[in-house]
Amino acid sequence: MTLMSNNTHPPTLAAEALAGSTVLCASARLAHGLRQSLIARFAGPETPWQPPQIHPLQDWLLQLTEQAILSGQIAVEDAPAGMLSQTQEALLWEQAIQHCMRQFPQLALLNTQGLASAAMEANRYLIEWDISLDMTAASEETRQFMRWRQQFQTLCRESGQLEAVRYQAWQLSLLQQGRLSLPPQIVLAGFDRIQPHLQRLIHQLQARGTAVYRLANETVAHTLSRQAYADNHAEMRAAVHWAQQWLQRVPSAKLAIVVPELDTQRDTLAQLLDDTFHPQSLHPAHSEMPRCYEFSLGLPLHRWPVVNSALTLLQLATHTGPIAQPNLSRLLGDVYWSQALTEADARAALDAEMRRMLSLQIQLNSLLKLVVRQQQEDAPIISPALLADLSMLVTLPRQWPSKQAPSAWAERFASLLEATHWPGERSLSSHEYQCQQAWQQVLTTLASLDPWCGHISAASAVQRLRQLCQAHIFQPQTVVSPSITVMGLLEASAQPLDGLWVMGMNDHLWPPLARTNALIPADVQRSAETPNASSGVQLAFAQAIDARLRSAAGEVIFSYARMEGDRQLRMSPLIAELPETAALPGVATLAETLANQGPLSQPQSAHPTVAVHSTAWQWLDDHQAPQVAEGEHISGGTGLLKAQTICPAWAFYQYRLKAYALKQPHNGLDAMQRGDLLHHLLAAFWRQVDRDTWAQLTPNNLQATLASLAANTMTQFNQQFAQPFSPVFCQLEAERLTKLALTWLIEVERQREQPFSVSLIEQSFTPLIEGIQIKLIIDRVDTLADGRRVVIDYKTGSVPDYKNWATTQLTEPQLPLYAAFVLQDAEIAAVCFAHVRLTDAGFVGIAADAEVLPGVKAFNQGTNPVFNPAEFADWADIRRHWQQQLTRTALALKAGDAAVVFDDETALTYCDVLPLLRLPERQLQFEYMNTCKISANQTKT
Repeated sequence: MTLMSNNTHPPTLAAEALAGSTVLCASARLAHGLRQSLIARFAGPETPWQPPQIHPLQDWLLQLTEQAILSGQIAVEDAPAGMLSQTQEALLWEQAIQHCMRQFPQLALLNTQGLASAAMEANRYLIEWDISLDMTAASEETRQFMRWRQQFQTLCRESGQLEAVRYQAWQLSLLQQGRLSLPPQIVLAGFDRIQPHLQRLIHQLQARGTAVYRLANETVAHTLSRQAYADNHAEMRAAVHWAQQWLQRVPSAKLAIVVPELDTQRDTLAQLLDDTFHPQSLHPAHSEMPRCYEFSLGLPLHRWPVVNSALTLLQLATHTGPIAQPNLSRLLGDVYWSQALTEADARAALDAEMRRMLSLQIQLNSLLKLVVRQQQEDAPIISPALLADLSMLVTLPRQWPSKQAPSAWAERFASLLEATHWPGERSLSSHEYQCQQAWQQVLTTLASLDPWCGHISAASAVQRLRQLCQAHIFQPQTVVSPSITVMGLLEASAQPLDGLWVMGMNDHLWPPLARTNALIPADVQRSAETPNASSGVQLAFAQAIDARLRSAAGEVIFSYARMEGDRQLRMSPLIAELPETAALPGVATLAETLANQGPLSQPQSAHPTVAVHSTAWQWLDDHQAPQVAEGEHISGGTGLLKAQTICPAWAFYQYRLKAYALKQPHNGLDAMQRGDLLHHLLAAFWRQVDRDTWAQLTPNNLQATLASLAANTMTQFNQQFAQPFSPVFCQLEAERLTKLALTWLIEVERQREQPFSVSLIEQSFTPLIEGIQIKLIIDRVDTLADGRRVVIDYKTGSVPDYKNWATTQLTEPQLPLYAAFVLQDAEIAAVCFAHVRLTDAGFVGIAADAEVLPGVKAFNQGTNPVFNPAEFADWADIRRHWQQQLTRTALALKAGDAAVVFDDETALTYCDVLPLLRLPERQLQFEYMNTCKISANQTKT
């Protein structure tokens, strides 16, 4: 057989003719899949068939080399001591870079890991593409790289080992010398790009009489088309719907979905596949159930929960600075350490207490102190196992040396995990057990890095361990042969396919953009045609993959998205000539669906449960909660009535079922705490100052009084925290409170024309509305000289919309509730919010006449009054309206009305139980309805 030119590919060979051949694959996964596929297709008790030898290319070369050394064809002293693993090579590059740049003052700011990765790639290009650099015209980056490379090769000589690319070059030289035994026939599988080393291998194999072929795609009659979708999410849902249709027609079909950005879209696609094919997998007991689909590549080991738990424990133990509280919340919710199941309730209560009592950034020891403190409370949170294991997590690392070898750290880490009872008290599932075994392998790899790392700190050892886990791609072994394979663009299927869907065919993704290596001149890379060097190289590479994909299945669909957010997208030019077919039904965007279905805020039922029978839908209403029983206590204040008015389900979940969102930790004070402080300060001021004193206070005396009260308020407030604020912080906060209150009193309160006295301050009331007791706290009630009352509620943030007081939906019921049910026997002069701010401060609300409060109009004043004079002639009509609407709301609450009905979704912004309303699921149900309608119409047509 004649030698081929660089642009010549070997001839193809069908799978049926592979018996007795040696098949070299581009990846270990392809080798495994091809082996299983061929056995399933051709091996049988009545069919004599000699299976081929199938290996990944690199493994095959290593086998040949080892056989040659063992047989004496290669002297041991002439062979390298071994081939560096990718991790070892990266470590040597990092050491070389740090050595060469040790005089650089900002060395600590450099990303040496990123530089090492770029250097590894550049070194491979120089060796495999046989590139010579002209150093006289080289850039500073290239000169630096060549210095790193020289130091790297020195480190390699000291270790006696070679990096992968030079080791492979040495193996090819042995092949050329005839020192390696070769089979008579070799078949290549999965190589989309014939790179120089592979081309040399092919030439040398042919020169020594070995027949070289490429594995042919199965010859099938196929249809090609392209489809366009509104966005990427619609594209993914269409692909899943297509697979569902295929398997409904042909249950034994073999399908594949190709995703260019698989790493970022994997989770979403897995959720869609589970929702469609395995909805029962949502239950924790079925999370590892066999699926009809698989992803061709696993996940980095650190993304598996049981391994992530181990890394988190080690990272927290070795971290010396403050820790973000969300990380500690995840630690408390982690089931893979201590007695997480036995103490689950105690851990949850401790998490809530930690969010309330501690700041956003805390030391691990602060959490330990909180646990100890909670054990000593009158109503303790009992968690002895957590206390013991958390103590080990804090105290054991203090006994460790500052630096030691990676092997010693591996032992220390294993001991710490054992002391904290990782991986938990329950038995591990199959997947978790396999993850644990993979973790042990990574610990062994860490221990083998002693010659490469020397003595390192605990934090550096944990960082190396995390890097090893990130590089270790893990996928649990299963016994089920899936019907659907989800893979990346560069992967080849090991078996013939019935259908193939290739998504993401947009021009910014395919062909991929050129990306030159910054350490080698770009013109040199383009001239050598290294990978990613130019648009021409990328186009040729993409065309080769495109050709493979087009002949990979009986039906091939390429799809692309029209939009990404607000950005308009274009399809890839590689699929421009394909015929475009109609998009599958049921994948319209949410906006298009809602346009057809009507507003989502007006559903027929609260949580519709859909039973599918062909295209007929049955709606089951479940919006009715149990009625409020006699003697049942419902607490919640005005928030209860507000939630019932905005969305009845909100009130049911939060105030009857007691579901609350956990407090979000923060540094310093949040807006609510600052508002509470101002409430306390103004309450203390008006308790101390009567009407006569108020009239006599000068600005200086007023400021001094407020400063003293603000300091006392901050002192009392600070005592409730497990981790109190510093004196400096308290002083600054007291100064802020003083300035804010002083501005309010001088610029607003002093401007009131009518004399007043403060008659009620932070007064509690519990009015009964249709048997439902509402607990209220009125911020302040003033009494005017004529005996009328002014109801005031302080607000430091945005002012609520008081115009809803004239409607049937009192979404801000607090002040109307005071006026209608607490002060029903008093004559009301005004009901208003006190907007206390440094700027635009003032009263906001309604009054009986315009002279009551500055800036507050009479309820019937102006061209567009809040209350229509035809309906509300006087204050009595307004208070009667409030009584009727609040009574109606209370009756609906009492009757068990719990529908997910709302007029404006923005009103749910501060809803604590928003996830329980399941708005995304409702949107999906409307889309499914739209799917059935379209399908029914198409069937009729």
